[in-house]
Amino acid sequence: MEMALVTGVSKGLGFQISKILTEQNIEVIGLSRSTNEKVQSLITNSKGRYSHISADLTHLDDIESLMKRVCERIADAKPHKLYVVNNASMVEPIERVGFLDHHAIQKAVQLNLLAPMLINNTLLKELRNEAVEVIIVNVTSGAAERPIHGWSVYNATKAAVNMHTEVAGLEQENTNGSNKIVAFSPGIMDTEMQGTIRSAEEDAFADINTFLGFKTNGKLRQPSDVAKALVGLILNEQLQNGKIYHVDELI
Repeated sequence: MEMALVTGVSKGLGFQISKILTEQNIEVIGLSRSTNEKVQSLITNSKGRYSHISADLTHLDDIESLMKRVCERIADAKPHKLYVVNNASMVEPIERVGFLDHHAIQKAVQLNLLAPMLINNTLLKELRNEAVEVIIVNVTSGAAERPIHGWSVYNATKAAVNMHTEVAGLEQENTNGSNKIVAFSPGIMDTEMQGTIRSAEEDAFADINTFLGFKTNGKLRQPSDVAKALVGLILNEQLQNGKIYHVDELI
């Protein structure tokens, strides 16, 4: 038996990953702040393979207790493999340093960086003595590798996610165990996040016309196509601990 834990599942890439995994007969636990008709339909149509937990991952004090409960459920189910996809993130705030709201900075750092770090740490701690191979994928971004005007918070958090992945992957490799920790860069997709980017003020985001062009020129991939690439990677490929995988290498 195989299980999966996916965050940010109410829309976009997270929803599509969850849907494809259930179609592969993998039991999926989805985490997001809320549900919607798509999530409810997936719950109904998955024949018990999908369940949802409402959780706000910006509330850091709740993550450890939440993940301990999830780990108890996983341990009771006794899967031989667990896939974890840390997908939840936000691109906001889009603004120049010196104009940023401190609360917005804190919220983004909590969701984009601290939440996956706490999730990964708790999972590996609580499942250490269980006979389960843990495959962790941290969803990152090309923004981790190049500076973008107005994206100091998003760039910084995704760059930190990459380094967390590389260090944690190195540690797992040095244990000679079966666990894997990698990152996945999904490229530009036709999601609500892109809509948020296109609605930014030009003073705050100097590259806005480039991103407007991605939409008008049909350069945005569908989340379903990117999700297929990610699921194919984790199900079918021999993963290299600590590696940052890019969607362009897989599609």
